Amino acid sequence: MGQFAFLVPRPDRLAPDAVQCAYLASIDGIPWECTIAWDDGMLTIERDARESGNLYFCWNVPGRGRVMLCSGSLMERDRPYNLPVELARGTINRLRNQAAAWHAAGMLISPKFEELNSRATLIFAKAAIGQQQPERAAEHSEEAIRIGLEAADLLANDYAEQVLAIRLREQPKLTTLLAGRLDGIPHGAAADAFLAAFNAAVIVPNWPEIGSSSGECKWDDLDLQVQWCRDHGLRICLGPLVQFDRGSLPDWLYLWEGEFDDISESVLGFAEGVVRRYAGKVHLWNCAGRMNVPGVMDLSEEQRLKLTVDVLEMTRRLDARTPAIVSFDQPWAEYIAAQDQELTPLHFADTLGRSDLGMAGVGLEINLGYSPLGTLPRDLLEINRQIDRWSQLGLPLVVFVTMPSAETKDMLARTAGLPLPSLVAGGVSPQAQAELIAVLVPLLIARQPVQAVVWNQWRDDLPHDFPHGGLYDTMGQPKPGLKKLVEIRRQYLS
Repeated sequence: MGQFAFLVPRPDRLAPDAVQCAYLASIDGIPWECTIAWDDGMLTIERDARESGNLYFCWNVPGRGRVMLCSGSLMERDRPYNLPVELARGTINRLRNQAAAWHAAGMLISPKFEELNSRATLIFAKAAIGQQQPERAAEHSEEAIRIGLEAADLLANDYAEQVLAIRLREQPKLTTLLAGRLDGIPHGAAADAFLAAFNAAVIVPNWPEIGSSSGECKWDDLDLQVQWCRDHGLRICLGPLVQFDRGSLPDWLYLWEGEFDDISESVLGFAEGVVRRYAGKVHLWNCAGRMNVPGVMDLSEEQRLKLTVDVLEMTRRLDARTPAIVSFDQPWAEYIAAQDQELTPLHFADTLGRSDLGMAGVGLEINLGYSPLGTLPRDLLEINRQIDRWSQLGLPLVVFVTMPSAETKDMLARTAGLPLPSLVAGGVSPQAQAELIAVLVPLLIARQPVQAVVWNQWRDDLPHDFPHGGLYDTMGQPKPGLKKLVEIRRQYLS
């Protein structure tokens, strides 16, 4: 069993749950199942593997808030590492490597970036050579991290701007889809705003509302949503057809818990009814969502994989002309560090892709800034690196994004995920959500493998998945993020 120890000179600076969120991962970002111990400023992490690895740790960055940082590659040793020094080393390493890779590909690196990069590197050098004074080294490390992340934002923004400018020279508007998730037919100003922001829509068939134990289905609401999208020329993604969340399953299905064959028969029956009714009327099927993570029913990994395969095969059999994808939650797979699971999300997707099932693409669900059941905050370069990893599958990507705009309790949210508090001035806010949209969505659109970006929550005044993740608040008023999406759509997309 391999063990790593980390000295934390200022444990009072840690977020309350930072230690519980820490994990070790292989060089390709795949977490190991870890055992974590915390004792008076010393963090110890054990895992079965003996190879070098990277530490992922949620750090409070001054002026920015919590960010999941990654160390450089660490070897096992008896002497403990200085945690902030290693997080700074990893931050500078990621920054310099990405800048070098993009520069080699033809990107013009700005003088402002060079200045920030040099400052961060010099300050980190002081931390690295001054570790005999742990607290002083930690102070230098924190400053190096802060400046390094500022440089990372600048680098990512410059990259997106230059790539989008090149692509727009080749065609006046990009064909990338920018979609919003519908929760019913929008009316009046909300309808106008949806059509201004999005050229596509995601419609999720809600089984508890549509189906019944007798097998009779009420399709009226879903019919109206599909027809509204068709009337307004929106591309339609329908699904997930299967998703094992509390709000996605009818109550009577829990009577079959532990009886996989009965569950499978019921799930496939509902999914088949949806496909038969809307075949030829939609442009993309999302066959299954979040099946890589344990759901509310006690299904094994093998059972979840089999059910995903069965739904995908059924969809392709009934509607071979319409592309079909499967979407995956928590693509960094943080949950694996605390659970015994064989398949990471990437391995799950790779298994489906290699099985000749006709899967046309992969969905990545990034609910940024929620815990549990979400994705811990990541900087833009780390999100870009995750897109690189999934691009290795050779399949188009559909990225589903949500981010909170408030920290208060949300009575209409279905999931247990809660917004993580932020140390940024103003905290978690509608303006902070809009600022993330303004930088993240163009970066995703700039990436060639990303064929669609979905803002996966429309309104907070209707039942929804994650707290305060919509573009309308609990009073039904539009948030600033909606205006940002309208601007992005007008600037880049058809």
